[in-house]
Amino acid sequence: MQNNDNIEREQTTAQGGEEQREEQQTIEGEAADKPEKRGSRPRRGTTKRDIISRVKSLYAILFLVGIAIIARLVWIIAISPSVRHNAEVMEEGIFRMRDIDAHRGTILSRDGEPLAISSLRYSIFLDFGSQGMAEVDSMLYITYADSLSRLLASHFDEKDASKHGYTHITAAQYRQTLLNERIREGKKLRHYPILPRQITEDEWNMMQRNYPILNGNMGYVIDDRKEDERIYPSGDLARQIIGHYDTLVIRDEKRFGAGIEGLYNRWLAGTDGKAREQRIAHGFWARVNDSDNRPVEDGCNIITTIDAGLQRMAHERLDSMLRRTDASFGVAMVMEVQTGNILAMVNLGSGVERGTTYSERVNNHALRTKMSPGSTMKLATTMALVEIGGYDLDTKVNTEHSRPRHGVKVGNATIEDSHDVAGEGSDGNVTLRDAFAHSSNVYFAKAVYERFKERPEEYTDFLARLRFNDYIGLEAYNEERGKLPMANTTEWSHRGSTSTRLPRLAYGYEMELPPIHMLTFYNGVANEGRMVAPRFVDRIERDGEVIERMPVVTLIERMCSQRTLAILDTCLAAASERSGRYFRDLPIPFGCKTGTAQVWTNFVSRSRIDSIHMANGLNGKEDNYYYGSMICTMPQENPKYTIMVAICKQSTPENILYFGIDLAGPVAADMMEYIYSFDHSLHAPIETPTQRYSPVSIKAGQTGYVKRVSNILGQQTTDNSDNSRWSSASVDAEGNVAISGITIDEGTVPNVVGMGLTDALYLLECSGIKVTHSGVGRVKRQSIPAGRTIRDNMTIQLTLER
Repeated sequence: MQNNDNIEREQTTAQGGEEQREEQQTIEGEAADKPEKRGSRPRRGTTKRDIISRVKSLYAILFLVGIAIIARLVWIIAISPSVRHNAEVMEEGIFRMRDIDAHRGTILSRDGEPLAISSLRYSIFLDFGSQGMAEVDSMLYITYADSLSRLLASHFDEKDASKHGYTHITAAQYRQTLLNERIREGKKLRHYPILPRQITEDEWNMMQRNYPILNGNMGYVIDDRKEDERIYPSGDLARQIIGHYDTLVIRDEKRFGAGIEGLYNRWLAGTDGKAREQRIAHGFWARVNDSDNRPVEDGCNIITTIDAGLQRMAHERLDSMLRRTDASFGVAMVMEVQTGNILAMVNLGSGVERGTTYSERVNNHALRTKMSPGSTMKLATTMALVEIGGYDLDTKVNTEHSRPRHGVKVGNATIEDSHDVAGEGSDGNVTLRDAFAHSSNVYFAKAVYERFKERPEEYTDFLARLRFNDYIGLEAYNEERGKLPMANTTEWSHRGSTSTRLPRLAYGYEMELPPIHMLTFYNGVANEGRMVAPRFVDRIERDGEVIERMPVVTLIERMCSQRTLAILDTCLAAASERSGRYFRDLPIPFGCKTGTAQVWTNFVSRSRIDSIHMANGLNGKEDNYYYGSMICTMPQENPKYTIMVAICKQSTPENILYFGIDLAGPVAADMMEYIYSFDHSLHAPIETPTQRYSPVSIKAGQTGYVKRVSNILGQQTTDNSDNSRWSSASVDAEGNVAISGITIDEGTVPNVVGMGLTDALYLLECSGIKVTHSGVGRVKRQSIPAGRTIRDNMTIQLTLER
């Protein structure tokens, strides 16, 4: 083997030598063929220069290729939309930026009851293309689907469907959906909403514990999307004040929300957060740190001035009165005198069928429905007559015994009173105090006309200074401005003249005001002449800390003089004395004024009957619509609250009531009783007795009870009962009690005089005697004397007295 290897190497070497010799000969031949230039020297380094030239060319080519690559990269990154789109799709498949919704704040009553809250709701989606659902045994899946279908149909039953407004789904329909979705083509792209509505967190936790498939026993992927749902726990309660925060388009104008929800939306909404998430598995994402992450800031809580208990009571009482009187709408309000806080504001409007259903959602009548106020305007007229007209409580005007169908001509207006205020046999003259108490239209029409007919602008300017022709600070809540005709203007002479308009203006016609304006005016009188704007919000809080407190806004620092205020207080007290039949149970004095006015202007209503009448505009007596109101200040001395109730209705033969005292009086009385019951500062102070109280007498009865009462109430007790079961007690002038036993002999009538009815009935009926009784208190007399023998069917008559 070694010899063969040596021979092969020698042959290879010999061949290589021959090739080298042939190459050398070729080079020499080429050199010989080229003619030599005369005088030139032989060129050296030709091969080196050739190599360098080739390298430079290569570098140039590489440089140009690099420039092209960079240009392509710039195109891809900065210009190419398709490439950029594909990159973003890949990026989003791995990372995503997720918005985190802030939890909307809560609107609370002044006592902490939630009026509007946001509650988490879950939308449940099943992924029928998940690995666990695809690989599970078909028979096992069918078993689970059957069980889940029955449970879902039972939980989301017909009652639940009716309550939440969706179509009820049967167990068979649920089962068919669960089976069909599992075998549907393209199921990997399918996230199916299996539940008919959003569910609460408690419902979802229950289903995760108890419902198959939903409890994750098949390894499926589920998407439980959380959403905030606005809930109003008390239903319609104060809904016009709370409002809404969704966007509406009204008369081509985009308006965001209304009421507290809309006005305080930036506080309630909070600030949404952002978080970058990375996909870790199909349907699962994990949050990662990122400089763009932003924490969520939940909304603040709005603390309103509303007293939830008072609002609820006023709502119920007003609703009951509207149903009973077949009314079109009604308003009930309570205002705190010094702060302007609205403690209650109820706005109820009729449904389609008047007298059946009433809702807060029809219209904010308290702020937006303008009506002629009627006789409640006489307080402002009295202020003008006293302040600038020189009147006092005893100033008299001849009412000429005006009464229904016996009108009095004042200027060019014919005016009637509801009754003869002066009374038969009098000269017809009435004082200001009596005219206000009896609500005489003629008195005020004559007084204003005679005093201001030469300069009517003096009267209208005075009313304008009281803001009857302006807003009262609630423009943000869409408050309507008061409409007061001003003398010496085009509007003043448009529908009449001074001789027509001025007398009618004196008792509340020829002008239109929302109810909140009259409430605010009366509240200013009660607040010693300082008119403050109504308030619905007291403060804004976050986590119990006050962020901002709403100020008390003064509209008029001084409405009139102290002398005028004293006269107005007297007039209000005089009017309350004539309104006593609905206020007999109210233990504190108050001031008030009622008003009744015919309705000449249309108003918002869902009622079918109202719509028919308003089709061509309301026309006073022809349509018989009336606006009855009552405004009260309580207590009479140093008032703390101002209460107003107003009801608008049509007077019909079936329901003829229309006077303010009959419509608004009962509701106002109930509201005032409620306020008195819960505000202990209105109660008379309890004085500590200087000496111990001793009873005048103590009922006879079982000895144990007689002793217990005697020991508590008596000054000194002497027990002579000798362990008798029944005893009587006598009390002397010093309050000392002596207890004596009562002997009960079997077969004889017992002595029950001095006992209460319960003990007397027990003793007599146990003895076989039938008992009749009359009166209340303790037994004063028994018709059959004690000790008489008992006979069959014996009946005894007991007379009880206090």
